[in-house]
Amino acid sequence: MRRFILRRTLYRNAGVTLFEALIAVFIALYVFLALSSLFVMSWKWWHEILPRIEAQRIARIALAGIVRGTVDPTAGTYTIGTTTFSRRNGLENATAEPDIIESGSRINFRLTPDSANVRSFCLINNDETGNNAVYYIDDAGDAHMIRGSDGISSLTFEKYEGESNLIKVTATVERSISGTRDAPYTFTSSYNKLAYLRNVD
Repeated sequence: MRRFILRRTLYRNAGVTLFEALIAVFIALYVFLALSSLFVMSWKWWHEILPRIEAQRIARIALAGIVRGTVDPTAGTYTIGTTTFSRRNGLENATAEPDIIESGSRINFRLTPDSANVRSFCLINNDETGNNAVYYIDDAGDAHMIRGSDGISSLTFEKYEGESNLIKVTATVERSISGTRDAPYTFTSSYNKLAYLRNVD
């Protein structure tokens, strides 16, 4: 009869050693810190950085709409060779020295078909949102909101260094931001652009 010898296996009494427990705790802590950092970063992006980017975007869109303008059927057309182009209603296309009124918050100007400064850019309250927006008022007195300018805080026009053909346009957007700080704070985004009135001496 053969005698069977039972050998003790290395992991017969399976358990967790102190070293293995420390490694598991370290990995769990590492994952927790990574997830918490990701949460804080996402919170900051959503509540702080995104409103700042939006404020800057609104100010830039407002400036582009005022200085360059959009294609306007009431502004007439011009022809180069055999091609006819529609004129834009931007301030840079003004044909006479504009009138800056209402403490610099409104500008009246004229384009090619006009005999007087009957067109305007100004701030008007948008009834749908309750925010201010930049509006273009055409020669018939109809107001058209510049798309994307809703939420602007202030708008100013001034002659640059006294020149009648250089108009400095400043658009400002303010936002109350509550992010990772203890209390909400006000972020101000202010941009300005020079409009060169090439048809004005």
